[in-house]
Amino acid sequence: MLASFFYQPGKPLTSGLSRAEMLQALADKDGLLWVDLENPDEFDSDSLVEIFNFHPLAVEDCTSEKSEPKVDDYGEYLFIVMHALVRRQLEERHELATVELHMFLGKNYVVTFHKEKIRSVDQVRGLIERKTDLMMGHGADLLAHSLLDRLVDHFMPIVDRYDHKIDDLEEEIFNNNPSTEYLEELLQLKRDISTLRRMVGPQRDTIYFLTRSASPFINPRHQMYFRDVYDHLLRIYAIAEGFHDSLTGLLQAYYSFSSHRLNDIMRRMTVVATLTMPAVIIASVYGMNFHHMPELDWKYGYLFSIGLMALVSAAMLVWMKIKKWI
Repeated sequence: MLASFFYQPGKPLTSGLSRAEMLQALADKDGLLWVDLENPDEFDSDSLVEIFNFHPLAVEDCTSEKSEPKVDDYGEYLFIVMHALVRRQLEERHELATVELHMFLGKNYVVTFHKEKIRSVDQVRGLIERKTDLMMGHGADLLAHSLLDRLVDHFMPIVDRYDHKIDDLEEEIFNNNPSTEYLEELLQLKRDISTLRRMVGPQRDTIYFLTRSASPFINPRHQMYFRDVYDHLLRIYAIAEGFHDSLTGLLQAYYSFSSHRLNDIMRRMTVVATLTMPAVIIASVYGMNFHHMPELDWKYGYLFSIGLMALVSAAMLVWMKIKKWI
């Protein structure tokens, strides 16, 4: 799906432009053109080359399965790759995933390309229709900032959700009552946080490039807005680092708890086996098939053997308590 918006100062916003109208809009240096391609077909993708004459390597990055966050300067435009965060349903659990947002930033145009719906892009499109001058009246760089800023802002609700999950896991382990699914949930959470760290780190460096490098496509007065996005990513990365350390500690605590619980079970089983050992020995002695055993014909032999078993086991139990083994 291809959506297009063209802004000219003092004129109504134009949307749904044809290819010819896009070419005319590109020639207007005072206007601003935004073209958004969401899960485009081959015909729409061809417009990247036919209308904007983008470099084949940049177009290949758009259509490839995986591109890392980066900024490439092609002279006539900047090619920016960022990732949006999404939570996908997998069977009975959710998994953290990313959706790539490819952006071409020129002097009087912005082109965005993404294969899945991105909430930040939808929000900006909605704001443009209501607040056209505010969103598109200050240049292509601030339109790009609006897209990137909202993309990063949507990280925080996901980060907060993981913060609450980690708190719940900590409370569960410290109450010494982890459920049977505790380890599975903990490992899934650790994988999600690792994904978050791997994704936020390069994006932080990408935005840093936009804040520090002189570029004809970003007004120096507007670099402070990109620095604000960089600060948000820096904070999110620090939070992700803290999450990773907390989860590593929780994993170690869980293994320690499991080891302690296993040792406690083994200790109890050892005590039971030790206490029953005298009875087994005594019963095995009187179970031998020798004809000349004095106690076999004794009237009170059975009661004596039972009492002897109980007495020896009781004595061993008292001895273990004195030694503080149990």
